[in-house]
Formats: sequence, structure tokens, C-alpha cells
Amino acid sequence: MRRDDCVELFKRIPEESHPQVNVILRGQGMITVDTVAGFEPGYLALRGREGGSTDEARAFFVPYEEIAYLRIERVVKIGELRQMLGQPVEATPPPAAPAEETAAAPAPEPNATPAPPLDPAAIAKQNLLARIRAARTNAGRV
Repeated sequence: MRRDDCVELFKRIPEESHPQVNVILRGQGMITVDTVAGFEPGYLALRGREGGSTDEARAFFVPYEEIAYLRIERVVKIGELRQMLGQPVEATPPPAAPAEETAAAPAPEPNATPAPPLDPAAIAKQNLLARIRAARTNAGRV
């Protein structure tokens, strides 16, 4: 990797995400970045730790030509990645119901069955409660 490329990449990655960056070396070694100290003409100076080691806050002077690639060690949303690359982030707002339909919607009846939940945990809870009620009902018939 060239110096200019490395500097540009680190400028695009938000500084609060630098501790989540791994510098992967050509020999497949890895350095987890804590803080970038400087971009010198021939090498990158940083503080971090070697992959597979628990020794923290070590100083590293890595020649740019030894850097194979940089990796962010966390889930990165596509919008965040596009923002890092300077591309427009497409905002997809949820579809809004027309004002006429929301105003004309009838109020729910007091004894009506509630709308099914969309949360997986709530769905599982409702399924479990339905099984318990069914088991109680069937136990009373025997």
C-alpha cells in the first residue's frame, strides 16, 4: 500500500473507529490499532497490539509497502461505508400513510384482538401463551 493511500483511508475512517481498525500485513500478520501517531514518509507510526497477543500499548513502525490492507473489525452498515467513500447516502424513509386514511381509520374495539407483534421475542411469547392456553383448555376436557 502506498503512503498516500494509507493516509487517505485513515482520513475517511472516523477517528472514534480507529481502535477498531486492524492493519493486515503482507505476511498475514495483524496489528490492532489503538492510536495513529503519525504518517511518516516511509512508515506508519502507531500504538496498538499484535494480533494474538495481549500486550497492549506497544509502538509499531510499519513500512507502507508491508501493509496489505486495512480492516474495520465490526459490523459496518452500507450507509456508513458509502459515507466513508464520499458517496451519497440513500435515505429510505418508511412509507407514510395518506392523511385521509389515518383520519378515517376506525378506533379499535375494546375487546378486539390486538394486532400481532412484529418483534420476534414478542411473537415467541404470544406463541407460548397460546400453547399454554390450549393445554389448559384440553386438560379440562379429559
